[in-house]
Amino acid sequence: MPCPQTSGYAGKAVEVLSIDELHRRLGHVGHDAVRQLMRKGLVKGLELDEDSKPSFCESCEWGKGHRKAIQREREDDRAKAIGDEVHSDVWGPAPVETINHMEYMVTFTNDCSRDTEVYFMKKKDEVFDNYVNYEAWLKTQHGVQIKKLRSD
Repeated sequence: MPCPQTSGYAGKAVEVLSIDELHRRLGHVGHDAVRQLMRKGLVKGLELDEDSKPSFCESCEWGKGHRKAIQREREDDRAKAIGDEVHSDVWGPAPVETINHMEYMVTFTNDCSRDTEVYFMKKKDEVFDNYVNYEAWLKTQHGVQIKKLRSD
């Protein structure tokens, strides 16, 4: 007596889920989008319980939360003289290196004049050497020393 054909039946079982369960399983897609996906037959092996109603999703609300806005106006006054305050930032690695194999850069911005000097680097450990060079440039060109250095 031949065995009954049983292959292929495990994939034909359909699971009926509420709108909230489908919302979570599909990566927190909007409830209207879930209904549309089910209506178009784009989700296989699952069925939507049409009587279920969407409810509040804490994860979605938390994900929509915003950080405190970045201050657009400066609270304290600008520096009065060149060299009183210098802002520095290091950036990198760049997605593409330069012809000379530079992947990083450091900037020094004078708060008074808003002049910015940019130094390109192969490695991040060259920042201090570039700071020394910028400090020497400031001394020779403007005859001042850096009084305050701000960096992140």
